[in-house]
Amino acid sequence: MSITTVFSRKLGDEYRIPALANADGTLVAVADNGKTGKDWGYIELTVSTSGDGGETWSEPRIIASPPARVINSDEANTKTAFFIDPCLGVAPNGDLILLVTFFPECKGCHDMKLLEKKKISYASFDGQSYPIIYDREGNFYYILSDGTVLNKTRAKTDFRVEGIGELYKGDEYIGNIYLNGAKGKADSENKTTHGAPLKAPKRSYIYMFTSSDKGESWTEPKDITPLILSEDDEAFLGIAPGSALTTSTGRMIFPLYSEKGTVCIYTDDNGKSWMRNRRIAYTGNKGEWTAFELPDNSIYAYGRDNGKVPATVSNDNGITWIKGEKPKFKAPKCQKSSAVVGDRVLVSHPSGKKRENGVLSVGQFIYDKHGRYKGIEWKNDIKINTGFFAYSCVVPMGSNTAGVLYEVEESGNIAFQKIRL
Repeated sequence: MSITTVFSRKLGDEYRIPALANADGTLVAVADNGKTGKDWGYIELTVSTSGDGGETWSEPRIIASPPARVINSDEANTKTAFFIDPCLGVAPNGDLILLVTFFPECKGCHDMKLLEKKKISYASFDGQSYPIIYDREGNFYYILSDGTVLNKTRAKTDFRVEGIGELYKGDEYIGNIYLNGAKGKADSENKTTHGAPLKAPKRSYIYMFTSSDKGESWTEPKDITPLILSEDDEAFLGIAPGSALTTSTGRMIFPLYSEKGTVCIYTDDNGKSWMRNRRIAYTGNKGEWTAFELPDNSIYAYGRDNGKVPATVSNDNGITWIKGEKPKFKAPKCQKSSAVVGDRVLVSHPSGKKRENGVLSVGQFIYDKHGRYKGIEWKNDIKINTGFFAYSCVVPMGSNTAGVLYEVEESGNIAFQKIRL
Protein backbone atom coordinates (compact mmCIF):
# COMPACT_ATOMS: atom_id res chain seq x y z
CA MET A 1 0.00 0.00 0.00
CA SER A 2 2.85 2.37 -0.85
CA ILE A 3 1.95 5.89 -1.99
CA THR A 4 3.47 7.31 -5.17
CA THR A 5 3.22 10.95 -6.24
CA VAL A 6 2.07 11.12 -9.87
CA PHE A 7 1.55 14.86 -10.35
CA SER A 8 3.78 17.04 -8.19
CA ARG A 9 3.23 20.74 -7.61
CA LYS A 10 5.97 22.87 -9.10
CA LEU A 11 6.31 26.59 -9.68
CA GLY A 12 3.44 27.55 -11.96
CA ASP A 13 1.76 24.12 -11.86
CA GLU A 14 -1.31 23.47 -9.72
CA TYR A 15 -2.77 19.97 -10.20
CA ARG A 16 -6.39 19.02 -9.62
CA ILE A 17 -9.16 16.63 -10.74
CA PRO A 18 -7.64 13.14 -11.29
CA ALA A 19 -8.91 10.67 -13.86
CA LEU A 20 -7.55 7.13 -14.10
CA ALA A 21 -7.92 4.11 -16.38
CA ASN A 22 -6.40 0.64 -16.52
CA ALA A 23 -5.62 0.03 -20.19
CA ASP A 24 -4.79 -3.70 -20.27
CA GLY A 25 -2.26 -3.36 -17.46
CA THR A 26 -1.02 0.14 -18.25
CA LEU A 27 -2.30 2.75 -15.83
CA VAL A 28 -3.13 6.07 -17.49
CA ALA A 29 -3.66 9.15 -15.31
CA VAL A 30 -4.99 12.52 -16.50
CA ALA A 31 -5.33 15.71 -14.45
CA ASP A 32 -5.96 19.44 -14.76
CA ASN A 33 -2.74 21.45 -14.78
CA GLY A 34 -3.66 25.01 -13.84
CA LYS A 35 -1.86 28.19 -12.87
CA THR A 36 -4.15 29.58 -10.16
CA GLY A 37 -5.42 26.60 -8.17
CA LYS A 38 -8.95 27.71 -9.04
CA ASP A 39 -11.57 26.26 -11.39
CA TRP A 40 -10.73 28.88 -14.01
CA GLY A 41 -7.66 30.60 -15.43
CA TYR A 42 -5.14 28.87 -17.67
CA ILE A 43 -5.77 25.12 -17.30
CA GLU A 44 -4.10 22.53 -19.52
CA LEU A 45 -4.59 18.76 -19.59
CA THR A 46 -1.68 16.59 -18.52
CA VAL A 47 -1.09 12.83 -18.63
CA SER A 48 1.21 10.32 -16.93
CA THR A 49 1.42 6.54 -17.40
CA SER A 50 2.69 3.55 -15.44
CA GLY A 51 3.58 0.14 -16.82
CA ASP A 52 4.53 -1.46 -13.51
CA GLY A 53 1.32 -1.33 -11.52
CA GLY A 54 1.77 2.20 -10.24
CA GLU A 55 5.25 1.80 -8.75
CA THR A 56 6.76 4.35 -11.14
CA TRP A 57 5.18 6.94 -13.43
CA SER A 58 6.27 8.78 -16.55
CA GLU A 59 7.07 12.48 -16.39
CA PRO A 60 3.76 14.35 -16.84
CA ARG A 61 3.27 15.81 -20.29
CA ILE A 62 0.74 18.25 -21.67
CA ILE A 63 -1.78 16.84 -24.14
CA ALA A 64 -3.95 19.96 -24.67
CA SER A 65 -3.52 23.69 -24.07
CA PRO A 66 -6.32 26.27 -24.27
CA PRO A 67 -6.10 29.60 -26.11
CA ALA A 68 -5.29 32.53 -23.81
CA ARG A 69 -4.68 36.27 -23.88
CA VAL A 70 -2.91 36.28 -20.51
CA ILE A 71 -1.16 33.43 -18.68
CA ASN A 72 -0.28 34.00 -15.04
CA SER A 73 -1.03 32.76 -11.52
CA ASP A 74 -3.39 35.61 -10.63
CA GLU A 75 -6.70 34.05 -9.60
CA ALA A 76 -8.46 37.16 -10.94
CA ASN A 77 -7.21 36.34 -14.45
CA THR A 78 -10.14 35.36 -16.67
CA LYS A 79 -8.45 36.34 -19.94
CA THR A 80 -8.04 32.72 -20.93
CA ALA A 81 -10.09 29.77 -22.07
CA PHE A 82 -9.61 26.54 -20.11
CA PHE A 83 -10.12 22.78 -20.00
CA ILE A 84 -11.45 21.21 -16.82
CA ASP A 85 -12.77 17.96 -15.30
CA PRO A 86 -11.36 14.99 -17.26
CA CYS A 87 -13.30 11.73 -17.37
CA LEU A 88 -11.50 8.69 -18.76
CA GLY A 89 -12.61 5.25 -19.92
CA VAL A 90 -11.45 2.21 -21.89
CA ALA A 91 -13.56 1.40 -24.95
CA PRO A 92 -14.32 -2.21 -25.98
CA ASN A 93 -11.79 -1.91 -28.83
CA GLY A 94 -9.07 -0.94 -26.32
CA ASP A 95 -8.96 2.76 -27.14
CA LEU A 96 -8.88 5.28 -24.33
CA ILE A 97 -11.63 7.87 -24.55
CA LEU A 98 -11.22 11.12 -22.63
CA LEU A 99 -14.02 13.65 -22.30
CA VAL A 100 -13.46 17.10 -20.77
CA THR A 101 -15.34 20.35 -20.34
CA PHE A 102 -14.04 23.38 -22.21
CA PHE A 103 -14.91 27.02 -21.53
CA PRO A 104 -14.12 30.11 -23.60
CA GLU A 105 -12.61 33.13 -21.84
CA CYS A 106 -14.73 33.44 -18.66
CA LYS A 107 -14.99 31.96 -15.16
CA GLY A 108 -16.97 28.92 -16.16
CA CYS A 109 -19.87 27.97 -13.93
CA HIS A 110 -18.42 30.07 -11.09
CA ASP A 111 -19.85 33.23 -12.66
CA MET A 112 -22.92 32.25 -14.64
CA LYS A 113 -23.59 35.90 -15.51
CA LEU A 114 -20.68 35.77 -17.94
CA LEU A 115 -22.24 32.87 -19.87
CA GLU A 116 -24.55 33.59 -22.79
CA LYS A 117 -27.70 31.61 -22.09
CA LYS A 118 -29.73 32.99 -24.98
CA LYS A 119 -27.23 32.67 -27.81
CA ILE A 120 -27.72 29.74 -30.16
CA SER A 121 -24.55 27.67 -30.22
CA TYR A 122 -25.35 25.17 -32.98
CA ALA A 123 -27.69 25.03 -35.96
CA SER A 124 -28.62 22.21 -38.32
CA PHE A 125 -28.98 21.84 -42.06
CA ASP A 126 -28.56 18.95 -44.48
CA GLY A 127 -28.94 16.56 -41.56
CA GLN A 128 -25.92 17.83 -39.59
CA SER A 129 -25.39 20.26 -36.72
CA TYR A 130 -22.73 22.96 -37.00
CA PRO A 131 -21.16 25.42 -34.54
CA ILE A 132 -22.35 29.02 -34.78
CA ILE A 133 -20.11 32.09 -34.36
CA TYR A 134 -21.10 35.76 -34.36
CA ASP A 135 -19.66 39.06 -35.52
CA ARG A 136 -19.89 42.31 -33.55
CA GLU A 137 -23.17 43.24 -35.27
CA GLY A 138 -24.79 39.99 -34.22
CA ASN A 139 -24.68 38.32 -37.64
CA PHE A 140 -24.10 34.58 -37.41
CA TYR A 141 -21.88 32.17 -39.33
CA TYR A 142 -21.62 28.39 -39.59
CA ILE A 143 -18.39 26.41 -39.10
CA LEU A 144 -18.32 23.28 -41.27
CA SER A 145 -16.51 20.11 -40.22
CA ASP A 146 -13.47 21.02 -42.38
CA GLY A 147 -13.25 24.49 -40.77
CA THR A 148 -14.86 26.37 -43.66
CA VAL A 149 -16.99 29.31 -42.47
CA LEU A 150 -20.31 30.05 -44.18
CA ASN A 151 -22.34 33.23 -43.69
CA LYS A 152 -26.01 33.18 -42.69
CA THR A 153 -27.06 32.61 -46.32
CA ARG A 154 -24.73 29.56 -46.33
CA ALA A 155 -22.36 31.21 -48.78
CA LYS A 156 -18.67 30.43 -48.37
CA THR A 157 -16.54 33.19 -46.79
CA ASP A 158 -12.79 33.76 -46.74
CA PHE A 159 -12.73 32.65 -43.09
CA ARG A 160 -11.75 29.24 -41.79
CA VAL A 161 -11.24 27.80 -38.29
CA GLU A 162 -8.38 25.48 -37.36
CA GLY A 163 -7.45 23.71 -34.13
CA ILE A 164 -9.10 25.04 -30.98
CA GLY A 165 -10.78 28.15 -32.37
CA GLU A 166 -7.93 29.64 -34.43
CA LEU A 167 -9.52 31.92 -37.07
CA TYR A 168 -7.91 32.71 -40.42
CA LYS A 169 -8.97 35.00 -43.26
CA GLY A 170 -7.26 33.59 -46.29
CA ASP A 171 -3.68 33.02 -45.13
CA GLU A 172 -3.86 35.70 -42.41
CA TYR A 173 -4.27 34.64 -38.78
CA ILE A 174 -6.75 37.01 -37.13
CA GLY A 175 -7.30 35.63 -33.60
CA ASN A 176 -9.18 33.04 -31.59
CA ILE A 177 -12.97 32.70 -31.51
CA TYR A 178 -12.95 31.75 -27.81
CA LEU A 179 -11.17 34.94 -26.65
CA ASN A 180 -12.12 38.59 -26.28
CA GLY A 181 -10.43 41.95 -26.55
CA ALA A 182 -7.01 43.07 -27.61
CA LYS A 183 -3.87 40.99 -27.86
CA GLY A 184 -2.28 40.05 -24.55
CA LYS A 185 1.38 40.41 -23.76
CA ALA A 186 3.18 37.46 -25.34
CA ASP A 187 5.14 35.16 -23.05
CA SER A 188 8.48 33.52 -23.81
CA GLU A 189 6.79 30.43 -25.24
CA ASN A 190 4.48 32.54 -27.39
CA LYS A 191 1.36 30.85 -26.03
CA THR A 192 -0.75 33.98 -25.79
CA THR A 193 -2.90 35.31 -28.60
CA HIS A 194 -5.88 37.64 -29.06
CA GLY A 195 -9.59 37.56 -29.75
CA ALA A 196 -11.04 37.20 -33.25
CA PRO A 197 -13.71 39.40 -34.87
CA LEU A 198 -15.96 36.33 -35.00
CA LYS A 199 -16.71 34.75 -31.63
CA ALA A 200 -18.22 31.56 -30.25
CA PRO A 201 -20.94 31.88 -27.58
CA LYS A 202 -19.72 31.78 -24.00
CA ARG A 203 -20.95 28.44 -22.73
CA SER A 204 -19.52 25.04 -21.85
CA TYR A 205 -18.37 22.70 -24.59
CA ILE A 206 -17.59 18.98 -24.42
CA TYR A 207 -14.39 17.86 -26.13
CA MET A 208 -13.29 14.29 -26.84
CA PHE A 209 -9.74 12.95 -27.11
CA THR A 210 -8.82 9.35 -27.95
CA SER A 211 -5.65 7.31 -27.61
CA SER A 212 -4.94 4.00 -29.33
CA ASP A 213 -1.55 3.44 -27.69
CA LYS A 214 -2.37 3.44 -23.96
CA GLY A 215 -1.96 7.17 -23.45
CA GLU A 216 1.30 7.72 -25.35
CA SER A 217 -0.35 9.86 -28.02
CA TRP A 218 -3.76 11.50 -28.36
CA THR A 219 -5.95 12.72 -31.17
CA GLU A 220 -6.74 16.37 -31.69
CA PRO A 221 -9.77 17.43 -29.63
CA LYS A 222 -13.20 16.88 -31.19
CA ASP A 223 -16.22 18.94 -30.16
CA ILE A 224 -19.07 16.48 -29.48
CA THR A 225 -21.36 19.09 -27.88
CA PRO A 226 -23.86 19.24 -30.78
CA LEU A 227 -24.38 15.48 -30.57
CA ILE A 228 -25.53 15.59 -26.94
CA LEU A 229 -26.84 19.11 -26.27
CA SER A 230 -30.45 19.76 -25.33
CA GLU A 231 -32.21 23.12 -25.40
CA ASP A 232 -33.00 22.66 -21.71
CA ASP A 233 -29.29 22.66 -20.81
CA GLU A 234 -29.00 26.43 -21.22
CA ALA A 235 -25.35 27.57 -21.11
CA PHE A 236 -23.83 24.90 -18.85
CA LEU A 237 -23.47 21.17 -19.38
CA GLY A 238 -20.33 19.72 -17.81
CA ILE A 239 -18.44 16.46 -17.43
CA ALA A 240 -18.51 14.74 -14.05
CA PRO A 241 -14.81 13.89 -13.65
CA GLY A 242 -13.20 10.55 -12.85
CA SER A 243 -13.91 7.38 -14.80
CA ALA A 244 -16.47 6.31 -17.36
CA LEU A 245 -18.37 3.02 -17.14
CA THR A 246 -18.08 0.38 -19.86
CA THR A 247 -20.98 -2.00 -19.33
CA SER A 248 -21.20 -5.73 -20.04
CA THR A 249 -22.92 -4.89 -23.36
CA GLY A 250 -19.97 -2.77 -24.51
CA ARG A 251 -21.76 0.54 -23.97
CA MET A 252 -19.58 3.35 -22.60
CA ILE A 253 -21.49 5.65 -20.24
CA PHE A 254 -20.11 9.06 -19.28
CA PRO A 255 -21.61 11.12 -16.45
CA LEU A 256 -22.54 14.77 -17.12
CA TYR A 257 -24.53 17.33 -15.19
CA SER A 258 -26.20 20.71 -15.62
CA GLU A 259 -27.95 23.22 -13.40
CA LYS A 260 -31.05 21.03 -13.60
CA GLY A 261 -29.65 17.63 -12.72
CA THR A 262 -27.47 14.80 -13.97
CA VAL A 263 -27.31 13.55 -17.53
CA CYS A 264 -26.10 10.29 -19.04
CA ILE A 265 -24.43 10.18 -22.46
CA TYR A 266 -23.23 6.99 -24.10
CA THR A 267 -21.56 5.45 -27.12
CA ASP A 268 -22.02 1.96 -28.54
CA ASP A 269 -19.31 2.26 -31.20
CA ASN A 270 -16.11 3.26 -29.40
CA GLY A 271 -16.82 6.99 -29.53
CA LYS A 272 -17.79 7.34 -33.21
CA SER A 273 -21.32 8.42 -32.31
CA TRP A 274 -22.96 9.66 -29.11
CA MET A 275 -26.45 9.52 -27.63
CA ARG A 276 -28.15 10.84 -24.55
CA ASN A 277 -30.89 9.71 -22.20
CA ARG A 278 -33.83 11.89 -23.31
CA ARG A 279 -36.95 10.10 -22.05
CA ILE A 280 -36.29 11.67 -18.66
CA ALA A 281 -34.23 14.77 -19.38
CA TYR A 282 -32.44 14.87 -16.02
CA THR A 283 -32.09 12.49 -13.09
CA GLY A 284 -32.56 13.49 -9.48
CA ASN A 285 -28.89 13.64 -8.55
CA LYS A 286 -27.29 17.08 -8.45
CA GLY A 287 -23.73 17.76 -9.51
CA GLU A 288 -20.99 15.24 -10.21
CA TRP A 289 -21.79 11.54 -10.06
CA THR A 290 -20.26 8.10 -10.56
CA ALA A 291 -21.77 4.89 -11.94
CA PHE A 292 -21.15 1.13 -11.70
CA GLU A 293 -22.87 -2.01 -13.00
CA LEU A 294 -24.53 -4.55 -10.72
CA PRO A 295 -24.60 -8.34 -11.27
CA ASP A 296 -28.18 -8.10 -12.64
CA ASN A 297 -26.90 -5.58 -15.25
CA SER A 298 -28.69 -2.64 -13.70
CA ILE A 299 -26.58 0.50 -13.27
CA TYR A 300 -26.30 2.44 -10.02
CA ALA A 301 -25.16 6.05 -9.71
CA TYR A 302 -24.09 7.95 -6.60
CA GLY A 303 -24.10 11.76 -6.34
CA ARG A 304 -22.09 14.25 -4.29
CA ASP A 305 -24.46 15.79 -1.73
CA ASN A 306 -23.67 15.98 2.00
CA GLY A 307 -24.45 13.16 4.41
CA LYS A 308 -26.63 10.40 2.96
CA VAL A 309 -25.42 9.90 -0.60
CA PRO A 310 -28.13 10.34 -3.28
CA ALA A 311 -28.60 7.39 -5.63
CA THR A 312 -30.30 6.69 -8.94
CA VAL A 313 -30.63 3.44 -10.88
CA SER A 314 -31.10 2.51 -14.53
CA ASN A 315 -32.58 -0.84 -15.58
CA ASP A 316 -32.23 -0.22 -19.33
CA ASN A 317 -28.50 0.39 -19.82
CA GLY A 318 -28.57 4.10 -19.02
CA ILE A 319 -31.57 5.23 -21.06
CA THR A 320 -33.87 6.03 -18.12
CA TRP A 321 -33.09 6.60 -14.44
CA ILE A 322 -35.16 6.38 -11.27
CA LYS A 323 -34.47 6.97 -7.59
CA GLY A 324 -32.36 4.23 -6.01
CA GLU A 325 -31.53 3.01 -2.52
CA LYS A 326 -28.96 5.19 -0.77
CA PRO A 327 -25.77 3.48 0.39
CA LYS A 328 -24.99 3.09 4.09
CA PHE A 329 -21.81 5.18 4.06
CA LYS A 330 -21.79 8.95 4.51
CA ALA A 331 -19.56 11.55 2.90
CA PRO A 332 -19.17 15.32 2.74
CA LYS A 333 -20.13 17.21 -0.42
CA CYS A 334 -17.47 16.03 -2.84
CA GLN A 335 -16.98 14.06 -6.04
CA LYS A 336 -16.80 10.28 -5.61
CA SER A 337 -15.54 7.42 -7.75
CA SER A 338 -16.70 3.81 -7.98
CA ALA A 339 -15.51 0.50 -9.40
CA VAL A 340 -16.50 -3.15 -9.23
CA VAL A 341 -13.83 -5.70 -8.27
CA GLY A 342 -15.11 -9.27 -8.27
CA ASP A 343 -18.23 -9.39 -6.10
CA ARG A 344 -17.54 -6.06 -4.44
CA VAL A 345 -18.26 -2.45 -5.24
CA LEU A 346 -15.73 0.14 -4.10
CA VAL A 347 -16.45 3.84 -3.63
CA SER A 348 -13.61 6.28 -2.91
CA HIS A 349 -14.54 9.43 -1.00
CA PRO A 350 -13.62 11.67 1.96
CA SER A 351 -15.01 10.36 5.23
CA GLY A 352 -14.75 13.38 7.54
CA LYS A 353 -17.05 16.37 7.88
CA LYS A 354 -14.95 18.12 5.26
CA ARG A 355 -12.61 16.99 2.50
CA GLU A 356 -10.31 14.79 4.54
CA ASN A 357 -9.53 11.20 5.54
CA GLY A 358 -10.01 9.24 2.32
CA VAL A 359 -11.54 5.77 2.39
CA LEU A 360 -12.73 3.02 0.11
CA SER A 361 -16.23 2.01 1.19
CA VAL A 362 -16.64 -1.68 0.37
CA GLY A 363 -20.01 -3.17 -0.50
CA GLN A 364 -20.50 -6.93 -0.96
CA PHE A 365 -22.96 -8.18 -3.60
CA ILE A 366 -25.39 -10.65 -2.03
CA TYR A 367 -27.44 -13.37 -3.76
CA ASP A 368 -30.40 -15.57 -2.89
CA LYS A 369 -30.20 -19.37 -2.74
CA HIS A 370 -30.88 -19.54 -6.47
CA GLY A 371 -27.93 -17.32 -7.24
CA ARG A 372 -30.00 -14.28 -8.12
CA TYR A 373 -28.66 -10.89 -7.16
CA LYS A 374 -30.42 -9.37 -4.12
CA GLY A 375 -28.53 -6.21 -3.17
CA ILE A 376 -25.42 -4.68 -1.61
CA GLU A 377 -24.29 -5.27 1.95
CA TRP A 378 -21.91 -2.51 3.02
CA LYS A 379 -19.10 -4.19 4.91
CA ASN A 380 -16.35 -1.79 5.91
CA ASP A 381 -14.20 1.19 5.00
CA ILE A 382 -10.59 0.71 3.95
CA LYS A 383 -8.42 3.66 4.93
CA ILE A 384 -6.65 5.45 2.08
CA ASN A 385 -5.06 8.34 3.96
CA THR A 386 -5.30 10.73 6.90
CA GLY A 387 -5.56 14.43 6.22
CA PHE A 388 -6.64 16.26 3.09
CA PHE A 389 -8.53 14.12 0.56
CA ALA A 390 -10.79 15.51 -2.16
CA TYR A 391 -11.37 14.31 -5.73
CA SER A 392 -10.36 10.75 -6.54
CA CYS A 393 -10.61 7.95 -9.09
CA VAL A 394 -10.60 4.21 -8.38
CA VAL A 395 -10.02 1.40 -10.92
CA PRO A 396 -9.75 -2.41 -10.70
CA MET A 397 -6.24 -3.87 -10.91
CA GLY A 398 -7.02 -7.55 -10.50
CA SER A 399 -9.38 -9.89 -8.67
CA ASN A 400 -8.41 -8.54 -5.25
CA THR A 401 -6.68 -5.21 -5.91
CA ALA A 402 -7.70 -1.66 -6.73
CA GLY A 403 -5.78 1.50 -7.58
CA VAL A 404 -6.77 4.93 -6.32
CA LEU A 405 -5.57 8.27 -7.72
CA TYR A 406 -6.45 11.16 -5.42
CA GLU A 407 -5.79 14.75 -4.43
CA VAL A 408 -3.48 14.60 -1.44
CA GLU A 409 -3.33 18.37 -0.93
CA GLU A 410 -5.43 21.28 -2.08
CA SER A 411 -4.50 22.33 -5.65
CA GLY A 412 -1.18 20.52 -5.31
CA ASN A 413 0.06 16.95 -5.44
CA ILE A 414 -1.94 14.03 -6.80
CA ALA A 415 -0.94 10.60 -5.48
CA PHE A 416 -1.55 6.97 -6.41
CA GLN A 417 -2.05 4.07 -4.06
CA LYS A 418 -2.54 0.37 -4.78
CA ILE A 419 -4.82 -1.28 -2.23
CA ARG A 420 -5.33 -4.99 -1.59
CA LEU A 421 -8.88 -5.75 -0.55
